[in-house]
Amino acid sequence: MEDMTMMFYLLILTMTLYMDAAVMAMTFCEESAKTVRYVDKCPEDLKSWEKAAKDMNCESIEHNCSKTVSKGNHRFQYHCVINAWMNATLEVCAPNRTIFGYCTEYNVMGRVIQENFNAECTTHEPPCPAFYNSTEAYKYQTCYGLVKKDRRKAEYKEEYAQNPDIRSRSDRIWGNLAYTFLSMFQIMHARVLR
Repeated sequence: MEDMTMMFYLLILTMTLYMDAAVMAMTFCEESAKTVRYVDKCPEDLKSWEKAAKDMNCESIEHNCSKTVSKGNHRFQYHCVINAWMNATLEVCAPNRTIFGYCTEYNVMGRVIQENFNAECTTHEPPCPAFYNSTEAYKYQTCYGLVKKDRRKAEYKEEYAQNPDIRSRSDRIWGNLAYTFLSMFQIMHARVLR
């Protein structure tokens, strides 16, 4: 019975490692950081989004981001979103993602498009849907309204690495993975000592 329990824990560990590696590969994009441009406002409709996307010309930028995305529909595309501190709007070329019920942000430290968990938009008027493509952030103008224009734009600084609220989701996942791995190791070690 102990062998079955050990096998179960190893299976769970293997699945967790695989899923976390896939999430990390899908999100991190070093080249996206080179394309960040702070702007006073983002497109308000499809026509202005298409014009801004054409001007930024993300398709012409060489990158390895799409190669890390595992056979999904994620493409290196134009985004205009809020930053992690909700004090600026920015344009960036990055892999598109599915966003779940929050405003879309670009996390400079994580080099990733992701949800801003301090900005739920399903309760806004009009609300964002339970999930949407990150390139469609322009449809949810109330997210841009959350930007506090009177605060100075925060750029990436080494000291921000100490603040877990601004870390990327992939950074938090790797921290959770380490905790999970250590917990499972303790359980397995305790069983061996019996």
